[in-house]
Amino acid sequence: MAQHHKYKGAADRTHPIWQGLGRAAPGVQGRPRSGRRGRTLGRASAGKRAAGRTRDHTVPQMYLRRFAEHQGRRQYKLTLRRIDNIDHPIPAMTNNVLAGRGFYWGTTFDGIPHHSVEELFTQLEGEAATAFKAALDAPEGALPSRWPLPPGERLHVAWWMAAQILRTTRQRKRLEYTSHSPERPDVPPEIAMIAGNNPHLLYIVEHLAALAFVLFARPWGLGFTDMCLLTSDVPVVMFNHHDAEDQLAAAAVCDIMLPLDPHRLLFLPNPGMQAADPRKRTDHRMKIHGAMGMAFVDIAYDAADAFVIHHPGHDPWRHWRPDGPRLPAPWDGQDHEAPTYALEYGTLPSHLTVERRWLTEHPPARVAPPRHGL
Repeated sequence: MAQHHKYKGAADRTHPIWQGLGRAAPGVQGRPRSGRRGRTLGRASAGKRAAGRTRDHTVPQMYLRRFAEHQGRRQYKLTLRRIDNIDHPIPAMTNNVLAGRGFYWGTTFDGIPHHSVEELFTQLEGEAATAFKAALDAPEGALPSRWPLPPGERLHVAWWMAAQILRTTRQRKRLEYTSHSPERPDVPPEIAMIAGNNPHLLYIVEHLAALAFVLFARPWGLGFTDMCLLTSDVPVVMFNHHDAEDQLAAAAVCDIMLPLDPHRLLFLPNPGMQAADPRKRTDHRMKIHGAMGMAFVDIAYDAADAFVIHHPGHDPWRHWRPDGPRLPAPWDGQDHEAPTYALEYGTLPSHLTVERRWLTEHPPARVAPPRHGL
């Protein structure tokens, strides 16, 4: 990229995020910071219920609406499927799915409840929403003529993706499985409940800025596929090393996929793919055909924690069925070998696009083929 952005790492405990959390290093005063439009980070918003009792979305509604059918003011309907009962679709509204009670509440070192991480995510979501609109709502085609995104919009999406890698239920389970938390202090039960979230919240804060920088610096491919895509409670997938202990290293070297809506996705090719094809060393666009689209559905499904989501009118099950092992979940006693993925694709010439009508029109359904070997 021609423009260079310098980040101050969140692991530096003078960073404003630390101050918002009230988690200051020795000698640094922890305090809330002012957010946009006078909002204060570091305390629960006025009118919210008691600490730990809010419904915190682990995947933002602004993202889920891209996979939903608009039915009225603030009414967006999607289809939910549980991994443990995958053949039974469940109609649902975006505000009622992929949310956990008090999931992002924590406590300061002094035991004071805070909701700072959720407040931070809300700010990142608002900034990224504008960038998503620029890429996905361009009138000239399903793939915009203006690509790559301007540096500012790209930066907002990079921060949003970094947050989405770190904030999921799967990430929390991985951290709890691989770490040994210190003994909890003797505190009232209502405080102990949210204090148990602290290791995950701390992990988010310490890794967020560095992970955003890694994602920002990589080339991005914006793709359209004829296959209807699904997303899940783990929207951003790092191929072959999704549950790596070193998430920053994995984000630097793995293929990364983010479904954006039922027919478009963001794909970050790995360094080996970039070495083999100079066109993938910079931002590019792509048209994904047939079996490749089904492979992306497979991969999104494999990484899901408990739920997958798709648009009611764009059902992958019309052409596809899950088959074979998913990513293992050792925290649930699964120790089977993880599936591996190797993909190849061509880039789309800059003067071509895809007509917007193909975002809603589909070829006739056919019998789902067996799962593709990857």
